[in-house]
Amino acid sequence: MRKPDVIFFNGDVLTMDDSFPQASAVAVKDGMIVAVGDESDVFDWKTEHTKIIDLNGKTLMPGFIESHIHPTIYGSTLLEIDCRPETTPAMEDLLQKVSEEAVKTPEDEWIRGFGWDDSKLVEMRNPTRWELDEAAPNHPVVLKRSCAHMAVANSKALEMSGITQETPDPSGGHIERDENGNLTGLLQEKAQGLLDVPRYDLEDMAEGMRLAQQQFAEWGITTVHDMSTQTTDLQLFQYLQEQNELRVRVRPWIWAIDQNGFDGSLDEVLKVGLRSGFGNDLVKIQGMKFMLDGSVGGKTAAMHDPYVDTEEKGILYNSVEEIHPLMEKAIESGLRVAVHAIGDRAIEVAIESFEQIHNNTNITGMRNRVEHCVMPTVDHLRRMKNLELVAASSIGFLYHIGDNYVAKLGAERVNHLFPHKSFKEHGIVAPGNSDLPVNSGNPWQSIYSAVTRKTSSGQVVEQGEQISVWDALKAFTVDAAYSSCEEQLLGVIKEGSKADLIVLSENPLEVKPDHLKEMKVQQTYLEGDLTFSQSQSYEEVLKG
Repeated sequence: MRKPDVIFFNGDVLTMDDSFPQASAVAVKDGMIVAVGDESDVFDWKTEHTKIIDLNGKTLMPGFIESHIHPTIYGSTLLEIDCRPETTPAMEDLLQKVSEEAVKTPEDEWIRGFGWDDSKLVEMRNPTRWELDEAAPNHPVVLKRSCAHMAVANSKALEMSGITQETPDPSGGHIERDENGNLTGLLQEKAQGLLDVPRYDLEDMAEGMRLAQQQFAEWGITTVHDMSTQTTDLQLFQYLQEQNELRVRVRPWIWAIDQNGFDGSLDEVLKVGLRSGFGNDLVKIQGMKFMLDGSVGGKTAAMHDPYVDTEEKGILYNSVEEIHPLMEKAIESGLRVAVHAIGDRAIEVAIESFEQIHNNTNITGMRNRVEHCVMPTVDHLRRMKNLELVAASSIGFLYHIGDNYVAKLGAERVNHLFPHKSFKEHGIVAPGNSDLPVNSGNPWQSIYSAVTRKTSSGQVVEQGEQISVWDALKAFTVDAAYSSCEEQLLGVIKEGSKADLIVLSENPLEVKPDHLKEMKVQQTYLEGDLTFSQSQSYEEVLKG
C-alpha cells in the first residue's frame, strides 16, 4: 500500500546525524525520507498530493528505538493484575487486588500478576505464599516481581506444579525456605520454570500486543528489540503483520537455551538455517539471546564482591566452558549473539567467551552484544572495544531502581554503574534501554538519568559518567539502530532513511536537564503513517 507523501516544515529538526545535526524541514515520499534541509530545498518535492504539516516551531526527531525490552511479556502484563508500586504501594493493596481478582475468576483457574517490588513496598519485603493463600484460597496464584527474576506463588500453585519441600533447587535457581524449612512461595531465577502456569493462546497474546503497541506509540517508540523471543512470539508478530495490525518494528532475539521458564530454540534455529537479518522491514531476526545471571534487586546478579551486609555474590548460570561452545555454534552459523550479563562476574564470563570464539572466528564487525552491561570494569571496556561488542546499557535501571542499587551494592560501586561516558571514551556503542516490563518503557526517564545521573527520588549517583543530551538521544535512536546494523535506515533523519518520526512540543536540547523526564510526544509516525496523536483518540488515529 502506498504511503502518504508529507512535508514537515517550520520546526526544529534533530536529525541525530552528527554530520548534519539540525534542519528546519523534511520531505517524506512513500514512507522514506527524500529531503532534509530548509524549506527552499524541501518544497521542491511538493506535489498536489503532498500533505503539508506546519510544525509551528515544534521539534521533529527520529522515533525512539528500544534496544532491549520484552514486548509480548509486557503485553501479557497488561492482561494481568497490576502489582506495580504506583498501584499497590503496600502489601494490603496488593493482596486486596488478588482477592478482587479471585471473586471474578472461576475456582482452580490461575490468577497472575506482575510488577511488585519489595524495595518499594511499605513493608520492604516479599509477599509470601501464606498471604496469597488467604487472599485467594481456591485459586493458584503467581505474582512476578518487576525484575522478572523472581516470582511468588501460593500453596495451590506450588501443589499443582508438583513443588514440595523436598524439591531440590534447580541449577541456576533457588526455592526459598524459611528457618523451619517451609516453602515461602518465592522462586528465584530458573526455579520459576518449575511452575506449571498455562501459556497464553495466540488471541490473548494478540490482544496484549495491541495494548502494548498503543503505549509504544504514545512513548514515541517505533522499533523494539524483543530479547526473549519464543516460537509463539514469532508467530504472533507474523500474525499481526498478516492482519495489518503490526504498528511497530520488531527485532527478535531468539531465546537460545532452556532457562527461567523459557524454552530454548538454538538447535531448531540452527537446523532450519536462520541467519541474522532474515525477515523484512517490520520483523527482522537479530540472533540468539543467552543469559548468564539474574538481577541486582533480587541479589542474583553475579558479583565478584558480595552484596552489602551479606556474603551473597549472586547466581552465575553458566561457566565459560559451558556457554562458549553454544555461543560459538550460533556465531559460526551466521547468528549474532546477545548475552545478558549484569554483574561484573557475569560480564567477565561473557567477554571471555567471546574472546575464545574470536580466537577461531573473527567476530569484529558482527555487533554482538552484552545486555544490560551494568558493571563493566575498565579492563572489560578495553576488551569489549577490541571485539567491537555493543553495550546494550539498561540506563533506565538508574532512574527506576537506582535507589535499590545503592542499598544492595553501596555508593562506591554504584558510582561506576552504567558508565556511558566511559563507553563513549572507549569507542563502544551503547544503546539505552528500559528492559520493559521490568521498568517503565518511557525513554525520557532513561534519557534524564543518562544526562543527570539521578534516580527517580532525585538521589545523585557519581556524575563523572553523565553524557550530553545529544548523546543520550542517540542512545535511543541511531546508536540503537547500529545495534541491529540499520543505522542508515532507522533512528536518523537523512535521505534514504525510514520516515519513523516523532513530534515534540519542546526541543530537548534547550530545556533544563531536570525537565527531560517530563517531555511528551505529541505525534508519532511509522513510515509516514500517523500512529499516535495527543489530540486524537487511538481509534481515531487508526481510522486515519
